[in-house]
Amino acid sequence: MPVLKKRSAVEQLEFAWDESASPEPEVVARPKVVPRVSAVDAFEERKAFQHALASHCGIHVLLTITDNTTTMMSVKYDRLRTTARLRLHRMFLSAPPEVVRALALWVKSPRSRNGNGLLDAYIRANDHQILCRRGPARTETRGTHFDLRAIFDELNHRHFSGAVSAAITWGRMPEFRRRRSIRFGSYYPRENLIRVHPLLDQAFMPAYFVRYIVFHEMLHAFLGIEELPSGRQRIHTAAFKRLERAYPDYARAAAWQENPKNLSKLLSKRNCFTDFIGALAKWNGR
Repeated sequence: MPVLKKRSAVEQLEFAWDESASPEPEVVARPKVVPRVSAVDAFEERKAFQHALASHCGIHVLLTITDNTTTMMSVKYDRLRTTARLRLHRMFLSAPPEVVRALALWVKSPRSRNGNGLLDAYIRANDHQILCRRGPARTETRGTHFDLRAIFDELNHRHFSGAVSAAITWGRMPEFRRRRSIRFGSYYPRENLIRVHPLLDQAFMPAYFVRYIVFHEMLHAFLGIEELPSGRQRIHTAAFKRLERAYPDYARAAAWQENPKNLSKLLSKRNCFTDFIGALAKWNGR
């Protein structure tokens, strides 16, 4: 079942590594929140949207609108792949035509990368429509090989004069499967939380690279999101890029990231399986 999860916050606040991914849009529009409509109007709106998707996809679409806080899009197919059962966050009902077309491409071929950058950008720009969860996020900073709290505190003192107040945690180990990309870290402004991918907690990982990922996400927390007079938002601003490149280990970390052998080793079946089991045992023992 292909699933596209919420990438919280105007989040390019996410640090992804994908050899074949195209650059994500630097500036995205934040559409206005659509006011509540009557039940009849809502039904007609959903019906029209479903028809538009089906006409672009070329297959029958059964649409369910959700207020899910984590999964924005998911799809299942019938045995003959002539019908798609699509669960979609309501934010998409007000999507512009180009986003609807990108969504239709995704429904038709979820493994294709065409339009994924546009969909990601739309979700980030509409993060304010995702209902907030209550209660503080649970954090886990001490890994097997790296202590995120120690790294965070040292970087905060050295580079930010203690100004970054975000919490930090290792993320949960995702479902074990073969991967071609990894999202190293993410910053969630609404929760003021940094998450780092648990696969980075491996013995062969250079400490300078893990520190750089933490610095990158802390820089998002430190600078925030720039909003232009037009209402658009800029994430990786000129100031962000300047400060990132001034980081002492930037060149060394970038060189490590650009070496395809490192990605292959990080995502190898043996390493993924070993760390998946270790992380699972760790979380179950809490």
